Amino acid sequence: MARILKRKSKKGWSYTATVRVKGYSSVSRTFDTKGEASAWAAKTTESIKAKKYNDPRLAMNVTFGEAVTRYLNTISSKKATTTHMREKASAKRLVEQIGTKTPFGSISAATVAGYRDDRMQIVSAYSVRQELALLSHLFTKAKKEWGIPVGNPVAEIERPVPPRGRTRFLTEEEAIKLLKASRKSRNKNLYPYIFTLLHTGMRSSEAAGLRWNQIDLEKRVIFLQDTKNKDPRWVPLTKELAEELSNLKKIAGEGDENLVFLKEDQLQTARVKARPGIRFREAFDHAKKRAGLPDIHMHDLRHTAASHLIMSGVDIRTLADILGHRTLQMVQRYTHLLHDHKLTAIDKIGSLGQGKS
Repeated sequence: MARILKRKSKKGWSYTATVRVKGYSSVSRTFDTKGEASAWAAKTTESIKAKKYNDPRLAMNVTFGEAVTRYLNTISSKKATTTHMREKASAKRLVEQIGTKTPFGSISAATVAGYRDDRMQIVSAYSVRQELALLSHLFTKAKKEWGIPVGNPVAEIERPVPPRGRTRFLTEEEAIKLLKASRKSRNKNLYPYIFTLLHTGMRSSEAAGLRWNQIDLEKRVIFLQDTKNKDPRWVPLTKELAEELSNLKKIAGEGDENLVFLKEDQLQTARVKARPGIRFREAFDHAKKRAGLPDIHMHDLRHTAASHLIMSGVDIRTLADILGHRTLQMVQRYTHLLHDHKLTAIDKIGSLGQGKS
């Protein structure tokens, strides 16, 4: 809706156009002629409705807290449960420091740089990068989809250098020690759980949340519907793992809808439902210490499976499919193992033509 108000001043008549569109703050501008005022009002009304009007006051009328809440409810909530929970935690940190009442349009590169520097004193570069990634995505969505005329201050600062990815993997001897130690655990499902991680390369919570109806023991495959990147995938089983799971099912004697490694009452909280692998953390920590491997992490078992697949001659594309990576970039960290493995193999013919036995 637009209104044209004619005013008389010392210089003559002027025309002030005021545009009001539901859901937006009103905007006004004064012209010398009614025609100019009407044309501007029509164009502005159309731009606002099309979410193309860049009135900086629109960004100033939205608080940071409101923008974050909208992002969590309409965008983050559609992501994987673990991702959504992580983003809620990151958002809480951002709002606590930047301020829930801070005008969204007032957040500058200096504001973000200050946040970065303060957080780097408390948490790792990896955590700060995650929080800044959320903030950057928030500004992008606000401009492209919500019609809020803001730039992206995160794009104007330097982000912390990403930490070097951890690729610790267990040797054959270490894997034997860990499995042997896990058999002595009071948690009787720790051994088959760790065995599954080592023989599939699954993420810890993917394995912990498995139900029997996801496993086809005859075809030796597991179907994962709810994955980290939301892409369903089929995970092949080794013959040894299929046999181990078959024996476990006979002992459990439970229905197909039941969990493989946990009980339903162990998944009571939202945190555990999103990351059921944490139910094995304490037992795993005890087992790794008994095995003399205090430096390993649960995720290292995924690296172990990947590393041994590569050293067995599996190609990068197949490895990415098994692990559930959309691109080859995430498995490039293992290519040096492939190179080393090939060098070892080629050295076997090093005496060819040399007259050496």
